[in-house]
Parts: sequence; structure tokens; C-alpha cells
Amino acid sequence: MHNPWEFLTRLKFRKWFVLGLITLIATLLLSGSADLTPAAIAQPPVNPLAQVQIDPETVVGQPGFFRVGQSTRDRWWLIDPEGQPFFFKGVTSIGTGRDVPPADNYPGYIEPYPGYSEIITQKYGSDAAAFRDATYERLRRWNFNALGAWSAGDLTDQDFPYTVVLDFVRVGPTIESPWVKVPDVFALEWRQAIDAQAQKFVATRRNDPMLVGYFTDNELGWGDLEKPDHLPRLNPDLLLTSDFKPSLLQVCLSLKPEQPAYQAAWRFVLARHGEHLVGLAKAWQVDIETPEQIQQWTQTGQALVSRGYLADQRAFVTEFAQRYFEQTAAAIHRYDDHHLILGCRFGSPPSAALFTALKRPWVDVVSANNYRYAMYERMDQYYQATHLPILNGEFSWGHSVFAERPLPDEPEGGLPATERMVRNGEQALTRAWTHPALVGYTWYRWVDQPTGQPPYIPPISLGLVTLADEPNHWHTDLLTQLNAQAEAIAAGIESELP
Repeated sequence: MHNPWEFLTRLKFRKWFVLGLITLIATLLLSGSADLTPAAIAQPPVNPLAQVQIDPETVVGQPGFFRVGQSTRDRWWLIDPEGQPFFFKGVTSIGTGRDVPPADNYPGYIEPYPGYSEIITQKYGSDAAAFRDATYERLRRWNFNALGAWSAGDLTDQDFPYTVVLDFVRVGPTIESPWVKVPDVFALEWRQAIDAQAQKFVATRRNDPMLVGYFTDNELGWGDLEKPDHLPRLNPDLLLTSDFKPSLLQVCLSLKPEQPAYQAAWRFVLARHGEHLVGLAKAWQVDIETPEQIQQWTQTGQALVSRGYLADQRAFVTEFAQRYFEQTAAAIHRYDDHHLILGCRFGSPPSAALFTALKRPWVDVVSANNYRYAMYERMDQYYQATHLPILNGEFSWGHSVFAERPLPDEPEGGLPATERMVRNGEQALTRAWTHPALVGYTWYRWVDQPTGQPPYIPPISLGLVTLADEPNHWHTDLLTQLNAQAEAIAAGIESELP
């Protein structure tokens, strides 16, 4: 099957039209009205959000700006500046593809796509407003209602909700290794740098009602050994292993001595083990005669995994994460106490130790990216650990994870990869919307990545539009239908239909 619309018309969302038509006819007959003219049949359905009642005791945020609260049916919702429930349906990375340095009013760098930028210039000229207006029209036609991360700054000055990634890890000193990329939260220089970043990019947005909130970073490398994805393979009896990369504590113990994180890590472990290496070596069940021994293991990719080490790593991650979230929240709140803090956009669920730092007033909403079929279950891991609302920061079915997953009802010869992709994607996304903590999702991304980067070859690719600025109908046709029903699904109305 090569026509996406031909396939999409067979999807389950045809039932919404049929059920709506049956309900309308029954209502008209029972009320004594026989007006079955096309105009009457075409009446829009009742707004599903009208049935959502927010418990005022659960609301977090300032009136007149985006807030978050729990309904009387125990479901979390964003609340728009007018006080109405809002389900976030955003798109990331919206821009012209031109090579534009970071603007004074927007942090981060919008990546250039020369081929795409040439097409945009041909269609819209150099007028940013023409591209912006056409893009907003497309987003609304596809039933999106917000801008996700990394959308160009000149798009955010209109009547369209948006988010900002502050990229705090990019300012001040960082800690980096093959598995770790985090700021040095022990460094005064970093605290000063994030204050300057917040003063520049947060203070100017303090009174903007269209700003949903701030992401502090994106997919930091926490060097987190005990996150759920790793636990099945983690074997403490190995003591040292190359099956994992060195984790956060080990990396900090291996930094240059002048770095604040190095000094903090050594103070931390020595204080827990009698202030000498003998006690440390005994607890970790390895020979440590000098600090250089740990550096050598780190440089050769040998990860400490003994039970004693994991206990110290767990405690260190807890302290490190608490410093990160407390300090980033303080920097934001110094200049803006109106908007939500949306967290650091986790790439996967972290360890229980790191989860302990996710709490108010440091984080109002947990942000979580996801490219797995089991999206509902992944979101639930965040919720069970924090009991905070969750905003999905990235999702797409446009890659092999969804295209290669077999469906239970496939014919003997199998299905085309594109059909398998959208059917798996629809199931994953709509089921995730039923999770009581999910306040929205964000499609990654606006435009396809440059060709020649498998497996992202259209139509199994990420963008809503191609590099020729044409809609990728395998995505946009289905998303138009799904987005139209997102609020009803989130509100639980679908399950109440006959």
C-alpha cells in the first residue's frame, strides 16, 4: 500500500466519525428534532475539556500564566493563562534551516540545513514573518497547539504557546567522559554562569503568558549505573567490568585535582571510609593504593560496580542531582517566579537515587523524551517515582523501532514497513495519552535530517516536512486525526463511548 491516506482511512479513528454521527442522530430523535440536514450533522462535538474539573488544592503556578493541576478524576493537566485545561501538542526544532547564531532573546543554536534553507528562501524570501505565518497555519491544520524545544526565537513572539531550553550545561565548567556530561555543580564559576544565563534569557520572559515553562537542559549524561535499563545486566560480583562505562562518582574521582568536582568527590568518599584509602579499598573490594589507580581504570574503560562502590555512587548521585536541580531552580526563580520549571528532559528513566531530587520547588513538571513502543510504561516509571506531572519532550515513530516491530495480525507475507510504523506509532502514542500524569507530547521534529543518515530515510524519517518543505503525509495525515482526539483520549471520554 503506497497511499498513506488510503491506509489511514482504515484506522480505528474512523469510529469517531461513526460514533459521533450515531450519537447525534440518537440525540436529535430523542429530543423530537428530525433536523438531519448536512448542517446539523456537521455540528462539532462537545469540547471534551469542558468536562475536566481541576481541584484547586492541587494547582501549581501563578494565575495568568501556564500552571499545572490535577482534575477531580486524578488526572494532571496543564492550565492555560485563561484558566482552562490544556493538553500540550508541540513540535521541536522549527526553523528556516538558515545558519543563524544564537539570538539575544533565545538560548541555544538552531542547527543549519543548507538545502532546506535554500528552499525556504525560494518560497518565502528573507521575510521571517512569511515563514512563521505559513508554519503556524500548517501546525494548526495538523492540530498542533505549541512549539517544542529548539524552535527559532523569531517564532515565539506570537500568540502560540512555547517552551525554552536554557542549556545550563553549556555555560561554565562541565564534567565529560564517554558516558557523562553534566555541569560541575560544585564550581562557583558554574553557579555564576547560570545566573548570567537566566538573567539574559529568563528575566525578559517573566511576563510572557505564552511561555509554558523552562527546560533546564536536554538529556544530560548522568553516568547513572543503576537506572532501570541497566539493572538487568548489572552484576556487582564482577567488581570491575568493561560492560559499562565508568559512572559519575568514578569519573569525578578521575578529574584533574584542581577541578571542584574532583575535590568534592574525594572529600565525599574519604569521609565515608575513615579518611584513608585502606578503608575505601576494603569497602569497594578492590586494591587502591593511590588515587591514580582509579584514574587508570577510568582511562581504560573499566567501571567500578562492586556493592560497596554502588552504595557510594548512589549517595553521590543523590547529592549531585540535588545540587543541580536546586541551583538551576534558584537561578530561574531569581528572575522569573511566574513560569513552570519543566526539568532536564531525561532521555531514559534514571535511577532511584536521582529521582529523589525531582521535587518541588526545584521541578514542577518532569520532562521525558521517548522513542520506545512502551511509552505508557516508560512514563509510568517517572510518575511512580515522583508523583509529578510529566511532559513528553520528544517522540516520533519515524524510525526503525516502530517500522521493524511485528504486529500480531500481520499477514503471512508481512506488512510494508511504513504501515507497520504508523500502526505501532498510533498504538504507542494514544495509549500513552491515557496515562494520568501525561500533560502533553512533542513530536520530534519539524524538518527531516539531511539525507544519507540511515535509518532516517523518508518516509521512515523524523520530520513533519521533508527537506523540500513538503508534508511527510505518513506522519501528518495520521497526526492530524490523532491530535484532534488527544484531549478526548486524555480526558477518558473514549472509554465512555458505546
